This record gives sequence, structure tokens and C-alpha cells, in this order.
Amino acid sequence: MDWQDIFKLLHVLTFVYWVGADLGVFYAARLVVNPKYSPETRATLLKTLAWIDMIPRYMLLLTFPVGATLAANLGISPIDGVWLYLVWIAAAAWIVMAWQIHHREGTDAARRLTKFDLVLRLAFLAALVIPAITSLAGAGPYETQWLPIKILLFAGAVACGVGIRVTFTPFGAAFGKLMTEGSSPAVETQMSRSLAHAVPFVIGIWVFAAITAFLGMNHEMLFGS
Repeated sequence: MDWQDIFKLLHVLTFVYWVGADLGVFYAARLVVNPKYSPETRATLLKTLAWIDMIPRYMLLLTFPVGATLAANLGISPIDGVWLYLVWIAAAAWIVMAWQIHHREGTDAARRLTKFDLVLRLAFLAALVIPAITSLAGAGPYETQWLPIKILLFAGAVACGVGIRVTFTPFGAAFGKLMTEGSSPAVETQMSRSLAHAVPFVIGIWVFAAITAFLGMNHEMLFGS
């Protein structure tokens, strides 16, 4: 097994742990909004959910540098040499920031980092989408047809993650009322509504991830390269 094989394995594992853990988060979220459980039980479930949710967050941030390394080794990506090292450094720093957000949850520092994280994700989306579209239009920088398509699919999954964050934002305030004031129809409705609005984006992540994995495994058959 050479380094390319190792990175192929890592590429598969990032997808497995990303989507697999995401399924656990989704199931736990449905339990948290279930009014049959006591507020204390739901608080424990939410803490478990938050911990499990860090796994897909880390995997998302690792997927791009691992994929970029595979593409660089194949000679089909402009991200090579020093640029590839910078991608890995940026991903590592972003993972540390994600850990800080989780570790300092509820503090002003965590809230500031969360806003900064959202800005980074939007900038990351632009950095993924723009060169992929220009490559499909024949202007580069990617040298194959399948790689920019795969990048666009990955960007779709990232965009769904942003959608989940935005639609799920009202849940936090509603859950805070649950813990301080107890259950009420308004609180339960707000929590359930937040989850319902996030569901299409959750399913979107699974669909985009599945299609991306299929393309990665079958690009030679589909595109001849």
C-alpha cells in the first residue's frame, strides 16, 4: 500500500464517518423534540447530540484536503506543492476552531467564533463553486470533467450544512425556554418546526454525498479518465 492508497482509504472513511454520524445526530434530534421525554432527559440527549455532531463537522473539514491530495497526486489539480500544505494547515486550524466552539459552548467567544465559522463556510463555498464552474466552461483550472462536477456536489453538501445551521437557529432559544420555563405548546411547536425545516437539508447532504461517492468510484467508466 502506497501513500495514494492510504489517502483513498482516508477519503472513504471521511465520507463514512460524516454521513454515518449525521444519521445518529438526526435520530437524536427527533428524540430531543419529543415531548414525551422530560426536559432533563432531553437536555442529556442534546448534549449527546452535540458531541456526536462534532464528528461530521470534523469529517467535512477533512474531506477537502484529503481529496485535494488525491487530485494533486493524480496531476489533475492546481492545488499542489506549497498550496496543498496551506490547505492542510487551514483545515487543521479550522478543526481546532470547531473544537473551541464546542468546548466553549454558551460563551461570547463561542458565539463570535460561530459567526466567523459561518463566514468561512460561505467563502469556502465560493472557493469551491467558482473554479468548478469555470473549469466546466473550459477556462480551467481543473483539467478533467468529473473533478469539477464532484467538487460542485461536495459544495452542495456544504451548502446544505449551512442551511441546517440557519433553519435550526430558532431551536436554541426554544430549548432554553423549555429548560427555564418548562414545556408549552409554543415551545414544542418551535422546536419541532425548526427540525422539520432542517430535514430537507439533512436529506440533501445524504443525497449529495451518495452521488459524490458514486462519481468518485465510477468516473473512469463515465468520463473515460
